[in-house]
Amino acid sequence: MQKGVDYFGINMMNATYDALEMNDNLSPPEIFEFPEAFVQALETVFGPAHVLAQRSIIREMQKGLDEMTGPASSYSISDAFEIALRHIDRNP
Repeated sequence: MQKGVDYFGINMMNATYDALEMNDNLSPPEIFEFPEAFVQALETVFGPAHVLAQRSIIREMQKGLDEMTGPASSYSISDAFEIALRHIDRNP
């Protein structure tokens, strides 16, 4: 996920994390538990381009997850996070 946000630059990544912390009192490690808040932070920071940011994040996640074989646009952040968490649970 980090690499997907990094694509847009360190300032955008930090702004996204700051929005999460200010609006929802969440830190980066908690993002997977609250995907809706993460999407809201992306919308706040990226505006209409939040869709591109989400796809970039999902594409990066796909690189490490065999279960995600469809195009990035076919997954939501919630779907991708759920798949990632299942993968983590199976491969501690």
